[in-house]
Amino acid sequence: MLKLTNKPINGSGLLAIFCNLNEEDQNEFHPWLFNEMFPARLKISFNSCASFEKIDGDGQKFLTLYEVDNIGYLYDKPYQSLRENRSPLDAKFHKNFLNPSRYTLQLISPSVEKGQKGFLNYIRVLRKNLNSADAQKYYSNFISDLHNNKILPIRSYINIEGEHNNFTIIESDEIDKLNEHQIDNDPTSYDNKIDAVYECKIQLI
Repeated sequence: MLKLTNKPINGSGLLAIFCNLNEEDQNEFHPWLFNEMFPARLKISFNSCASFEKIDGDGQKFLTLYEVDNIGYLYDKPYQSLRENRSPLDAKFHKNFLNPSRYTLQLISPSVEKGQKGFLNYIRVLRKNLNSADAQKYYSNFISDLHNNKILPIRSYINIEGEHNNFTIIESDEIDKLNEHQIDNDPTSYDNKIDAVYECKIQLI
């Protein structure tokens, strides 16, 4: 059951990593995440880990998402220690990532949340840079829309790190519903917009 809430079930912090991969690395990518990366992060209290492949839209083919209780988890010692002490396979993949984009993100409440942890089968991700003069109008419209349109789970984030200052995720188990939903509320100006639909391939909670 969907609900509008200020207390997201999966936390308010999000790490998003986009990349492309050469054909050889694609075969090993999901096994590496599932067997090494995801368990290590769940062990230090990440809430969920999931990897997706793009099926429509712009931007990189692969997307990996990590949800945490708050943004501080992404800067605290346990996670920073994992980044500083990479395994050989971890180091290899990070060296071989093509066109990588990394974001640390803070949720803007409220959000429309589902009654379960993790991600649904399909997500639509919209990345863009809002003009600062239009930010107030955009977020005011966005929150008004949430109150009036609780059809699918939807969350909006601002960036701490990353090339876009606005990051929105909408989820569905049915791709047709995802494509029909109007995720954007047409602010006066923005640039560098990347809009894509992804399918979940692996997930650990």
